[in-house]
Amino acid sequence: MASYVFMKILESAPQRYDMGINLISFGQDRRMQQEIVEEYVHESNKVLEIGCGTGTLAISCAKKGASVVAFDKSSQMLAIAERKVREHNLIEKIQLEEMGAIEMEKAFNDNTFDRIVSTLVFSELYADEQKYVLSQAYRILRPNGLIIIADEVKPRSSWKHIVHSSIRIPLALITYLLTQTSTKTLEDIKGPMTNAGFKIICERRSFIDSFALFVGQKE
Repeated sequence: MASYVFMKILESAPQRYDMGINLISFGQDRRMQQEIVEEYVHESNKVLEIGCGTGTLAISCAKKGASVVAFDKSSQMLAIAERKVREHNLIEKIQLEEMGAIEMEKAFNDNTFDRIVSTLVFSELYADEQKYVLSQAYRILRPNGLIIIADEVKPRSSWKHIVHSSIRIPLALITYLLTQTSTKTLEDIKGPMTNAGFKIICERRSFIDSFALFVGQKE
């Protein structure tokens, strides 16, 4: 019986992804996504989402009136995203692609998008992968276009780090057991963004400095 329950948890992990991310981020992921759409996405924009998961952010951007291309390497996540897109009658506004970030060079032409958005993805990339993705993002953004990155970060002060760790570690374990979902913190992204050519126009932190939004503009 125990093994059967565990297998069902594994099988249902994609369906539980949104719940897991919301739990492990203390709800900050959803709030940051809402801020991204409200502040940076406009009706006429063409938006690319890197690592769209189950499509929540892509759908919010499309509801705002934007045209969206969203990709993820997980076929299971994309299956859920496709179902959600159909439920919201947004098939004509959202194009879903199964691919990894390493395929961006072949997939997209120069100066194609007004906005590139990504949440809880860059923290999962190695430094050389971040460099590659940012260089491609700069290439495919139109002049004055924006890249918006939201991710979990390490609190800057010692006491905030201690408080955050004391809450996050047991919560992360529970979340993984229930949803097979986990995240790690983003070490540094402003340096790589600047090196790729972006001008940092916004850095905003919330919840004891543990979740951050970074916005870079192509000049």
